[in-house]
Amino acid sequence: MDVSTVFHHDVFLKFLAALLALLNPLYAIPVFLSMTKGYSPAERNRTALIVATTVAVTALVTIGLGEEVLAVFGIDVPSFRVAGGVIILGIALAMLRAEEPSGGDAKAAADGHERKSSIAVVPLAIPLTIGPGAIPTIIVFAHQLDEAGEVGTLVPVALGVSLLIWLGLRFAGAISGLLGGTVMSVVARIMAIILAAVAIEMIITGLVQVVDHHYPNLRDAAGG
Repeated sequence: MDVSTVFHHDVFLKFLAALLALLNPLYAIPVFLSMTKGYSPAERNRTALIVATTVAVTALVTIGLGEEVLAVFGIDVPSFRVAGGVIILGIALAMLRAEEPSGGDAKAAADGHERKSSIAVVPLAIPLTIGPGAIPTIIVFAHQLDEAGEVGTLVPVALGVSLLIWLGLRFAGAISGLLGGTVMSVVARIMAIILAAVAIEMIITGLVQVVDHHYPNLRDAAGG
């Protein structure tokens, strides 16, 4: 089997950059520490493991079934690419302004304080870690590849980023104390810039595909 048909280097790097920016473990640490305040070390470690496992499972299911779900609702991928790009751009701009990810996420965090026995899956994993920005991104990247390419290119990234999330949350207290708020803020803003670039590329590519799909002769007419 030709390795190039299974592993796509350019897609791998773009997908890795996008997921690292969207699922940035450093970004989740302050929320995680706040919501697990009063937990014993064992309880906090178990919560971190459940969060990372949920993120991995959600990402893998989205890689495998995301397009099929869109097809059920009659949504084409180019339109979804544009919508996802707009959502991700909004998240990136909020990160640059040091705002909370979204009103819905903030409410989920608040609700989690009242339901500490079940915060690992909801809201810590979904939607605070993997949510409305990450899921469209995963579907869009999966659309670019066949099944073998998805397994060889996207799955390792999803598992690797999930492992980083587990490590980040597992050692959240030590990382927070070592880096401090300033360094974590700088990292978040760098990730936000990368995320904005990914979002703009998704929007432009999606718009071109939408135009080509609905008005196939438009670009030829413009060129002529």
